[in-house]
Amino acid sequence: MEIADHNLWEKLASLSDNFPKLGIRLSLAAKELQNAGTPPSESLLEELMAYGRDFATVKEQGLELAKTSQVSAGAIFSFTDLENLIKALASTTESSSSQPVLDILNQILAIAHQEQPEFTPLQPVKAKAKELHQLISHTKSDKLPDDAQALIANTHPLSAVLTLVKQGKNLDDEQWLELEEKVNASFGKKLMLAISRGKLTIPNDSLTTTSRIKLPALEELNRTQNIATQATNTQKSTVPSLPPLIVVPSGGAEPNQTAIDDPDVMILEDPTPINTKPVDEIIIVPGVEVSQNSSTVERPNTMLGETTNQKSAVSVGLKVLVHIQNIGDRIFAGQEYAGTRGQGFRVEAFQINIEPSIPGLNLEYMAHVSDIGDTPWLEAGKLAGERGKARRIEGFAVRLTGIQAGNYDVFYTAHVQNMGDLPVYSNGAYCGTRNQALRVEGIKVWIEPKN
Repeated sequence: MEIADHNLWEKLASLSDNFPKLGIRLSLAAKELQNAGTPPSESLLEELMAYGRDFATVKEQGLELAKTSQVSAGAIFSFTDLENLIKALASTTESSSSQPVLDILNQILAIAHQEQPEFTPLQPVKAKAKELHQLISHTKSDKLPDDAQALIANTHPLSAVLTLVKQGKNLDDEQWLELEEKVNASFGKKLMLAISRGKLTIPNDSLTTTSRIKLPALEELNRTQNIATQATNTQKSTVPSLPPLIVVPSGGAEPNQTAIDDPDVMILEDPTPINTKPVDEIIIVPGVEVSQNSSTVERPNTMLGETTNQKSAVSVGLKVLVHIQNIGDRIFAGQEYAGTRGQGFRVEAFQINIEPSIPGLNLEYMAHVSDIGDTPWLEAGKLAGERGKARRIEGFAVRLTGIQAGNYDVFYTAHVQNMGDLPVYSNGAYCGTRNQALRVEGIKVWIEPKN
């Protein structure tokens, strides 16, 4: 459903023309009422009621569209609130046609060589995919570029690479030869040789998914997760208690507000500076420290945007700290989404530790920070990014180190402004964007032993 279906822009323009004049007349009528007791005219009251009906109609239609377009509506009280909602809906509508192409390019950018992280013949493929991604991301026209249409039609050389990597075993000889010829002509025989030997893979394919990962929505994170009973000592097992929800209300906390009689809810002061517009309510679920003495835990499996409760052995514990704009430091565990969605808050820094430690296994990570660029690879426990400098993390990568690194894989993904949830990356592959002014709003990291 598009915004044009309801002519919301025209209705919004009509409201914009009417409310200033109506406000002036109401102000004059209020003075007459206060000074002489003169009631407002019937025509003025009728116009006021008509404006209220028109405002309610546009608000209702805007909120209905927001439900189906991944737009966080928030509270709509004023014309400005309504205008911001319509602008957000328009932006979503404009980008929806390009999203399938961006998904394809994200998969191409995720292709990695199993043995050589910097496989030279693959670099022209990555460079072309990055160039197209940037071009399409900044295209405002409804008509996609020719390269984008070729990607959707599966006729582009990049599509040939992706098809061979993902579906090579299922292609017949004729299909394989046709795609092989296209790849050889565009990117060379060395790349084709690596594909034919099965050396190129897409990391998220190894996680039983072949399309864009959809992480749980922020609302889903507010529900208590079902974590299996975990042993805390050698004699008895206990079920760990979940930390309380942290609720940051819009407009700040009242000085003498009545305490909420619920040990699982904690009210914090509004982080919004004084004399600025309050933000929408934010709900954050703090990280859960998971005992590593437990053999299994219940966790969602990445299954084409769905979640299941299949058991999976997890033997590596993580402590993920993120510094979030206007919120500060928050700590999460492995497999937890660390950040916010739809609130416009950037992740400004992060830090990852393996806890409890595993002999011979460690990790390091890097980040791309706005106005700074790529950081060097940092050891576990060091902060990537800066606190309180208003600089956003735009992308990051994580890799394992130590003599035991070959026995494990590290996986990670991110929620990026205007792009949503990215595919799952692994073992040093870069996740995110560079120099596109797009903030990372949340990350998710976990380590699994190889089978």
